[in-house]
Amino acid sequence: MGELEVSDLMTVQQAMEIIDAAEVLVRAERVELSRCAGRHLLEDLKCDRDAPPFDKSLMDGYAVRAADLGKLPRELIVVDRIAAGASAAGPLHEGEAMAIMTGAPLPSGANAVVPVEQVEVVGGSNRARFREPTGFGRFIARKGSDAAAGSVVLKKGARLEAAQVAVAASIGVVDVPVFGVPSVAVLGTGDELVLPGDVPAANQIRSCNNPMLLTLLQRQPCWAVDLGLVKDDPAMIANRIEAGLENDVLLITGGMSMGERDYVPGILRRLGAEMKITKLRIKPGKPFVFAKMPGGKFVFGLPGNPVSAFVCTICFVSRLVERMAGGTPRWNMRAAPLARSLVANGNRTFFQPAIFDGRGVMPLHWKGSADVFTLGEANALIVRPENQEALSAGAIVEFMEL
Repeated sequence: MGELEVSDLMTVQQAMEIIDAAEVLVRAERVELSRCAGRHLLEDLKCDRDAPPFDKSLMDGYAVRAADLGKLPRELIVVDRIAAGASAAGPLHEGEAMAIMTGAPLPSGANAVVPVEQVEVVGGSNRARFREPTGFGRFIARKGSDAAAGSVVLKKGARLEAAQVAVAASIGVVDVPVFGVPSVAVLGTGDELVLPGDVPAANQIRSCNNPMLLTLLQRQPCWAVDLGLVKDDPAMIANRIEAGLENDVLLITGGMSMGERDYVPGILRRLGAEMKITKLRIKPGKPFVFAKMPGGKFVFGLPGNPVSAFVCTICFVSRLVERMAGGTPRWNMRAAPLARSLVANGNRTFFQPAIFDGRGVMPLHWKGSADVFTLGEANALIVRPENQEALSAGAIVEFMEL
């Protein structure tokens, strides 16, 4: 392909902008709190009462009036013991202290807590001797200091993980209002492919794309559907695509280029596809299709080579799926020094498999987009801009952790 033709291809950034601008349909659901992990909130969640709902002790110790410890040492009469979940029998008066547990409500009249290790119990445990001063409000969490009643504690679109589920439980949410998740189907094409459990003929290979992509989709808020493999037969491919469009998104691997048996783009056009993207300035992954189908469904045509399909799914498919589930697409990049030098990059954005060891990033030797074994060693992809100059060891590069 000549230089002019490469320059006519769509850049990675342009492709992201098109995918992010695609109008998607979203659904509303209510899901049990214990089953909502990975989902996105459909609406703001507000605190139903002050948190904490009372002034509470942050330590096992003694509730006191700070003014009573102005002159030290000082002995106070212990008039009550307050356990978590209980309340004091009455207010705290001058010259008194109350033993109090962590999380218990502060008695009326108290304005500080002294940790138990700073107190000496005397007189048969009904008196406490204090030798260190304390300040007003020490070791107390004030009512509403974590969240006030009526305040928004989780915002619409928030992804629900363990910490967010804890917040929802704390405000009494049982059925969580969330965005529905899309169904995403994966279809592989190619006469040369057999299923992983089959014995390939001498001129065949086992397909790794379907299980690989289905595993990537498990990271996403979606229902993943395996449509298996189909031969390079236009009628069979068309039938399987039509069946696959019962799902919200269809991923098709192989048959995307301009070869004699690359049927998929033509079939999509005959089925009414609006071809948003047809080729990318990316390595690996140039033969790439993004199409909007009648009825609001979407198709991603991915390269047949597994490293290409992997990269395109991470960079592009994940963005659309995240939006359809109510989330916001993010491209999380890190930076680290190179562990060895790199030659100049070509005229396509290059996602190079690498190993990040927590300090530096080691680029793996690129053997091509079919080399799934090198990809299997990698835990990162170095992202090299178009026409980047050669880089020496120690140069800072951006990368995506896998």
